Amino acid sequence: MFTFIDISLFLLVAIIFTRSQFIRSTRSNTNTNTSSPPAMMPFMMNPRGRGMIPSRRAPLVPPQDRHDEPQLPAFDKSFEATPTDVLKVKMILSKASQLPLELVDMILDCAEYWVCSSAVVDHADHPGQIISIGARPGQDRFLLRTKPLGLDKWLPSNGGLWRSEAIPKQLEKEYTQSELNKFVREPISALEHPFRKVVFDIVSHDQGWSSDHPNQGTFRGSCTWFDAGLDRFDAENECEQECSDRYGPLYHEETPDDVGKATHDSEAKGDFDEATDSRDDATDHKDDVTDHEREDMIPTCAIRPIWPEPADNQGSPYNVRYHHELLPNPRHLIQRNKHASSTFHHHHIEWSCNDDIDPDSPEADELEEAGRGKGTGNGEFVRNLKFGDMVTVWGHARFPGWRNDVSKVQIKVYWAL
Repeated sequence: MFTFIDISLFLLVAIIFTRSQFIRSTRSNTNTNTSSPPAMMPFMMNPRGRGMIPSRRAPLVPPQDRHDEPQLPAFDKSFEATPTDVLKVKMILSKASQLPLELVDMILDCAEYWVCSSAVVDHADHPGQIISIGARPGQDRFLLRTKPLGLDKWLPSNGGLWRSEAIPKQLEKEYTQSELNKFVREPISALEHPFRKVVFDIVSHDQGWSSDHPNQGTFRGSCTWFDAGLDRFDAENECEQECSDRYGPLYHEETPDDVGKATHDSEAKGDFDEATDSRDDATDHKDDVTDHEREDMIPTCAIRPIWPEPADNQGSPYNVRYHHELLPNPRHLIQRNKHASSTFHHHHIEWSCNDDIDPDSPEADELEEAGRGKGTGNGEFVRNLKFGDMVTVWGHARFPGWRNDVSKVQIKVYWAL
């Protein structure tokens, strides 16, 4: 039988506990609209009838939604003008306002209404959601290539080759502009330097640790980075009869073995999810290509690297490889990863034809401090682009323990008509 003291103590504990729960719930609702008031703890009765609050015991396995994985940053999906779009706007401005064509070009240039060619590789569906580039072997990885700039009628004849690095052979002879014009649907620009801007978006991080404590959290001393490369077609290329480029969907249907091999080769490189799959493009547009155009189509195996350069194979056909520098090249370095950071960072880098930073100036030192190449701020890379060029991105890691984890890479190239 309960005594008066037992009942009084029970009521006192109940009042104090209820009041504290009410205050805690009120504060919670005041601080945020999304959180709900905590549930009231159940009472338990001990053998003597006194109230007892059970202890809070942490669960052995935390709830699944307690530590959500951070969402990777999304790339900007802004409007990308085609040559037809730009020509239509030109016609509208010139007819509606009776402006001379030169002035219309100046207006579009000031508005940055340029043709855009883009390419993206997204590894979000990869089991690990990343592609890891570690020290030897595989410390230099080809990641992405744009389609030949301005050549909108050109189609890759082999998707497997298209998603792989070019054969590291020297370029013997470039195609002339007149030879490339047959792969252009709309008239191309007559400007000496039509290309205006190259934009890189990269989501990546390094291994997340380092013994170099003073440089942690900065871009100094980072041994993982990304380079911009350049490919061109070789007019002296000879596609042999057994070349795999002859078995792409542009020429005839692939057999299941061919498809499986190409898929396996691309996955071995880590290129799983391109926004525009080259094999699908070739299949979709195969009926739009005439027999004559198919015969004149430049094969994918004709792609040659301008940078990174092929290594000297000393005349041996079995020693074909690339020459990758030990440290970042200041003229091609897009971005270093932040030193010892395991958090994905979205790096947005723009190279403009109007850039004029001297590589030896204090402004170039600021670029280096931000993880960029000192020689990438003078605009030469953009101004030297030609129609038919292909911009590439390479990922690198150096020295034991360093790792470059890549989630997404995107290139956008803009030019004026």
